[in-house]
Amino acid sequence: MFVLIIRRISLHGDQCGDAEAIDIGTQPKDFSIALSSPELVLVSIDSGVVMLRGTKVVSTINLEFTVSASIVSPDGSEAIIGGQDGKLHIYSISGDTLVEEAVLEKHRGAVSVIRYSPDFSMFASGDVNREAVVWDRASRDVKLKNMLYHTARINCLAWSPDSSRIATGSLDTCVIVYEIDQPVSSRSTIKGAHLGGVYGLVFTDEYSLVSSGEDAFIRVWKITPP
Repeated sequence: MFVLIIRRISLHGDQCGDAEAIDIGTQPKDFSIALSSPELVLVSIDSGVVMLRGTKVVSTINLEFTVSASIVSPDGSEAIIGGQDGKLHIYSISGDTLVEEAVLEKHRGAVSVIRYSPDFSMFASGDVNREAVVWDRASRDVKLKNMLYHTARINCLAWSPDSSRIATGSLDTCVIVYEIDQPVSSRSTIKGAHLGGVYGLVFTDEYSLVSSGEDAFIRVWKITPP
């Protein structure tokens, strides 16, 4: 049995609630929650995705490609699913199923991570071939390209709260910060951020970035404004 564990955490104490196990039938690879509709959860599996409403599995959707990354939009209306073939598939969510709207081709390696911008006007994707791409969500055109400054796979992405910059973390131990409205050559690079690779990134404000890595450290960085 392969299960997803959901545990409720109290906001008024240091105790976690009881855990609830949900059998999804196969090994989960990743999951994403619709933040403004938190009952909707999308779980990635090799053959497709599993959709949950609350703690109930409502559909298992098999796709014609091997899934490597996925994200559900904050309002639960859209999902973007990346494949081992480097393609990004954009779906509208209709009830408990997916309707394919577009396929985007830019990556030359398996998609490793996808993240929406906080203002929902863009999304970014990274791949195992060290490239990141920023897309305009409305037009589905590339907004920022040639983000090829890592030397190994991209493990994680993070947007600043004002959607003006994006950070990428890689197996190459570095973090790179790009300004969305500036050429990629004006990037800022944090070399050797984490021994063994960077695996987690989050902005706490426009110029503060938290990273975690294989070295078991969490570090806080101050980004110098351009």
